[in-house]
Amino acid sequence: MKLSDLVNFDHIQKMVESNFKATGMPTGIIDVVDGEIFAGVGWQDICVNFHRKNPISAKRCIESDTQIKQYSKTGTPYGYKCKNGMRDIGIPIFVDKIYVATLFLGQFFYEDEIPERDFFISQAKELGYDLKKYLDALDRVPKFRKEKVDNILEYNSGLARFIGDLASNNKKLKDEIKTRNRAEKELSSTKKLLSNIIDSMPSVLIGVDSNGKVTQWNMTAKEITGIEAADARGKSLSTVFPRMAQDMKRIEESIRTREIKKDKKKPRSSEQGICYDDVTIYPLIANGVEGAVLRIDDITDQVRMEEMMIQSEKMLSVGGLAAGMAHEINNPLAGMIQTASVMGNRLTNETMPANHTAAAKAGTDMATIRAFMEAREIPRMITAIKESGSRVAEIVSNMLSFARKGDTHRSPQDMAELMDKTLELASTDYDLKKKYDFRHLEIVKEYQENLPKVLCEGSKIQQVLLNILTNGAQAMQEGRKRENGEIHRFVLRLSLEKKKNMVRIEIEDNGRGMTEATRKRVFEPFFTTKPEGEGTGLGLSVSYFIITENHGGTMTVESEPGKGTNFIIHLPWGQA
Repeated sequence: MKLSDLVNFDHIQKMVESNFKATGMPTGIIDVVDGEIFAGVGWQDICVNFHRKNPISAKRCIESDTQIKQYSKTGTPYGYKCKNGMRDIGIPIFVDKIYVATLFLGQFFYEDEIPERDFFISQAKELGYDLKKYLDALDRVPKFRKEKVDNILEYNSGLARFIGDLASNNKKLKDEIKTRNRAEKELSSTKKLLSNIIDSMPSVLIGVDSNGKVTQWNMTAKEITGIEAADARGKSLSTVFPRMAQDMKRIEESIRTREIKKDKKKPRSSEQGICYDDVTIYPLIANGVEGAVLRIDDITDQVRMEEMMIQSEKMLSVGGLAAGMAHEINNPLAGMIQTASVMGNRLTNETMPANHTAAAKAGTDMATIRAFMEAREIPRMITAIKESGSRVAEIVSNMLSFARKGDTHRSPQDMAELMDKTLELASTDYDLKKKYDFRHLEIVKEYQENLPKVLCEGSKIQQVLLNILTNGAQAMQEGRKRENGEIHRFVLRLSLEKKKNMVRIEIEDNGRGMTEATRKRVFEPFFTTKPEGEGTGLGLSVSYFIITENHGGTMTVESEPGKGTNFIIHLPWGQA
C-alpha cells in the first residue's frame, strides 16, 4: 500500500510548501514501499548536490533512511544525527495502522549547536568535494532554536495524522467502490466458486439433512469412498460413509441444539493401523431446511509427528541428566560391590591364613565364625548386596547410553540377516528360555527382496530388536489365552520406502496390546508396566535413543488393547 495511491499529490505538495514557508524547515514525504519522494520542498544544497550524488555518502544517507524506517514502525517520531553529520526528524504516517510513509524534516542544526567543522572538512577531503563550495553549502543549512524545533515537530505530527486519516478515508472509499463494482460479477459466479472450493478442500465435507440423508458430497469424500457425488446424494450417511454411523446421534443433537460438535483425534482402525480424525459437525439452516455440514480431517501424520516430537524432547531432557548421574553413581557403586566381595571373603573364606590369624587373636576360629554367619544368613545377605549392586550397575550402563551419541563402528548391514541372527539369539538365550520359549512362538517373515544395506552399528540395532522381541514374548505369555487353536505369533516385516530413503522394520505380535495411555508413555525413561523388581523401564527408552539419536531414524508403536502391538522402525540407508 503506497501513500501516493491514496492522496492527491497537488494537495499534499501545497501543504508541505506552506509548512516550509511558515517554519523554514525542509520538509518531505517519503513512501516506505519503494523509498520514493512523494512530496517535498526546501531540500538543502549540501544534501542534493553533495551527499546524495557521491556513492559513499549516498550509502550513508540510505543507512540513515533505513534507520528512520526501522524506528518509525513503533509509531513514534524519531530525531537523530544522520551519518553525514546533520540532524533529521522522521514522523511516521499510518494508514489503517499500517506504516506507509515518513514525514521527513531536515537537514538542520540546533541554534546553540556548533557544527563539527573538522568532521565536514575531513568528509570533503575523503569524498573529493570542492571544499569551499561544500563549506558554503554547510553554512546555508538552517539553524533553529530547540523550542522552535519542538513546536515544528508537534505541528508536523498533527499534519502526519491528518494525512494518514485522509488516506484512510480515501482508501475506505476506494474499497467501497471496488466492492460495489465487484458484487454483481461475484454473485453470478458464487455458486460455481463455492463448489470448486468445497471440492478442492483436503478435508472430507459432507452435507446432511435432518434425516441423515446426504445433500453435499465433495471430491475428497469421493476419493476416500469411491462413491460419486450423484450416487451419494439422498442416501443415508451411515450407508455411504459407514465410519460415521456411530456419530448419527451426535449429528441429530447438533442440528436440534444448534451447537457445533467437535471430536478431536478420534481413533479408527484401517489397513495402515490406527489412524486419527478430527471430526466437526456444523449445524445450519438454509431456506428453512435443517441440516448439518460434517468436516473430517485425517490428522494421523500430525498426531504421530506430535508424539515423536514429545518423545524426542523427553529423550533430550533425560540425556543431559543421564551422563552426570551415571558417573556420580558409578564410583560409590563400584566401591560398594568390591567391599561386599571383600567382606564375604573375610567372613566366610576358611582358606585365607589372614582370616585364621585374626580369628585366633579374637579368641575364636573360622569354623565358629562361619557357623555363626550361616546361622544368621549373612552370606545370603552379602550375595543379595552384590546382586543388587550388579542390577544398579546395569541401570547405570543403560543411563550412560543416553550420553553416547557418536558411533565409530558402523558398517553396512543386511537387515534380513541381522533380524534372523537376533531371532536365533533370542531362541538360544538361557535367561530368555527360562521365561519365554521362542520355539512355541510362530514366526512369520515378510521380507522384501533386494533390500539395500543399512549403514549402522549392528550390535546396537540387534539390542533394539532383541528388546522388542523380549517384550513381545512377555506380552504374549501374559496376554489372553488364544482361542480356536490360535497360537502366539510374531510377524516380522522388512520393506523399502524409497520416497523417504528409509528401510522400514516392523515387529508385530498378537499379545495383549496396550492402552492409549501406555502407548504414549512406552518410550519414557523408567516407565514400566512390569511388577516391581522385574524391569528398569529403560529398555525401550534406550532403544528409542539408539534409533533416533544414534542412527537418525524413527521409532513408533501402534497398539490397541486385545489387538496386539506393532513396533515400526525407520532407518536411513545409503551414504552416511
